[in-house]
Amino acid sequence: MTSLRWGLAASGWLALAATVAPAGTPLRVAVTAVFLLVCPGLAAVGPVRPAARRSVGRVEVLEVAVLSVVLSLSLSVLVAEAFFLSGTFTARRALLALAVLTSVLALMPRPAGKRSSSRRAVAES
Repeated sequence: MTSLRWGLAASGWLALAATVAPAGTPLRVAVTAVFLLVCPGLAAVGPVRPAARRSVGRVEVLEVAVLSVVLSLSLSVLVAEAFFLSGTFTARRALLALAVLTSVLALMPRPAGKRSSSRRAVAES
């Protein structure tokens, strides 16, 4: 597994640990905001992107960035709404749910892409 996947899995737990700091602390706000804006969506985008398109071009990076932010905000809203409707919303509960979701999505096994199967075919020859 790559360090990005492990970093994504740990990001939610870091944001949850930041809630120990007093409310309004710049470090707490920064860590939580970055997690909520990027990490759940980036973890959700990872398994769906085909391995062949994982290039580092500017267009692909922008595409992944925008999709990650949109998915992160959507997941955050869905989690918060579920807790609000059940009458059990707290920031820590929402962060805990998003941390678990992000960890599961980030550490989920990836399907083998065309590149890895072609490498296996070359290695077996």
